[in-house]
Amino acid sequence: MSEKPARRNEALRESWFAAAYEILGTDGYGGLKLAPLCKKLGVTTGSFYHSFDNWQDFTTALLDTWLLERTVTTVEIAQRAADPVERLTLLAEASSDLLHRTEAAIRVWAGVDDGVGAIQQKVDDGRYHVVHQAMTEIVGPDLAEQFTVWGLSTLIGFEMISAEHSREHLLWSLQRILGDARLLGKK
Repeated sequence: MSEKPARRNEALRESWFAAAYEILGTDGYGGLKLAPLCKKLGVTTGSFYHSFDNWQDFTTALLDTWLLERTVTTVEIAQRAADPVERLTLLAEASSDLLHRTEAAIRVWAGVDDGVGAIQQKVDDGRYHVVHQAMTEIVGPDLAEQFTVWGLSTLIGFEMISAEHSREHLLWSLQRILGDARLLGKK
């Protein structure tokens, strides 16, 4: 008995994800449905099923891609820097370029869907780990957790108000946190 051939149009998958991120950023997770997604791309639902088996397959792939692209890859890039200040500077710059409204929508979605919540937890854990590790090198183990929570709280809070403020405000805030950490680290 032969297995059903995979119905995947890999070239279109990225387009589906980009459109989904846009919908999440403008309409929230409640707006992410098949019909608006197809309308945004100007395609039929049949096209969707050439790339994904079903809606669950799509949302799983969307969130896995978000985890990989927005967190894992960013953390890997930052960890290439040996200097902890340089590492956090790279992370601050990458953080200011995130799709903040999309991230906020995913965070809200995580509050009502355990599967999404598990992915969100991986994202938060990955970010926490890399920031905490660098902060430990800068301010020492006694203050690393406080600085890490301060930085991540700033990022998460900015996600929730990003529609009204510029990305430069987030970058400025993260740079101030790093500046304070560097001052304490020199003592």
